[in-house]
Amino acid sequence: MKFLHTADLHLGKIVSGVSMLAEQEYILAQITNIAEEEQVDALILAGDLYDRAVPPADAVKVLNDILVKWNVELGIPIFAISGNHDSAERLAFGSQWYESSKLYMKGKCTSQFDGIPFMDAEVWLVPYHEPAIIRQAFADNSIRSFEDAMQAVTKQIRSKWDTSKAQILVGHAFVSGGIPSDSERQLAIGNVDRVSTDCFDGFTYTALGHLHHPHAIRHPSIFYSGSPLKYSFSEANDHKSVRIVELEGKELISVTERFLTPKHDMRIISGTLAELTENLVENPDDFFQVNLMDEGALIDPMGKLRQFYPNILHLERKKQTLKETQDSFEEIMKKDDLELFGQFFEHVNGTELTETQKQKLADVFEQARKEDAE
Repeated sequence: MKFLHTADLHLGKIVSGVSMLAEQEYILAQITNIAEEEQVDALILAGDLYDRAVPPADAVKVLNDILVKWNVELGIPIFAISGNHDSAERLAFGSQWYESSKLYMKGKCTSQFDGIPFMDAEVWLVPYHEPAIIRQAFADNSIRSFEDAMQAVTKQIRSKWDTSKAQILVGHAFVSGGIPSDSERQLAIGNVDRVSTDCFDGFTYTALGHLHHPHAIRHPSIFYSGSPLKYSFSEANDHKSVRIVELEGKELISVTERFLTPKHDMRIISGTLAELTENLVENPDDFFQVNLMDEGALIDPMGKLRQFYPNILHLERKKQTLKETQDSFEEIMKKDDLELFGQFFEHVNGTELTETQKQKLADVFEQARKEDAE
């Protein structure tokens, strides 16, 4: 059995005011090609199909079109769940009749989890859930944390599964020790949203979504696919991919990556304004965070840079290292106007006044004193 594992499509995502939909359509076409080349038996979507609970109409169309392509035209069975960005109710719509075409879409958690027999395996769909959802569904007031909820769910699954088959869980959760990125929505304050790897003991393969780094956790049977696109500059060094998973009977044989190439990469570049405009970097149409290393004031640096790099999403200025001063009040009172202004100038700009600047300021202060005397 061979299947493709991906997650966190976030269709309809907007980054710094720029829609990612064209980028998402481009990458979905690549995933289609990979699925065909690998001749996968199934495709797993581990949550966050949309970026928000009420997605824009064009994002709904993109998801509809790609599911038709994969499931109807190519005949690939699909196992999909809702994530914390999705509306569980909206994704659950039509799920009962989708199953006739082997599109298994589970949006909401219920009191009973049932495995889906598929080849030599059983697939268990566990949508994103908060503790209160499972507490109510299971009528168990002892369920208070994300850990309690996941433990309760997987305990029920273990009581039902067929021990002669491989067991595949599709979930959307934050596993303890996982590496987050800036583009994920925090599930809860602090670390209470974490679940332990112990929750997934006994599963042949746990296909997870939520964390966007493709190697967010290192574990022999628990894997995040990562998002297929970069959605924040904290992911700039990631090489996005989908996972191709092969099983033979009950055994997990291999988990490999097929890398994806975005239409426009998301990158961080640094340099002075002159350097970046006189010597363009490769692929200037990519999405950029620009770290400007210039000192002092600049007039409209974003406007000037966008003439050469039209897709700048974020601009940062070099942070000056400020000197710590321990001057007492008495010491400050002893300083003249020029010394005080020089100290302020250095604090703001990170550099000392030049001799020419000092002389001009001294002339200005002297002129001001004369006018006051008059």
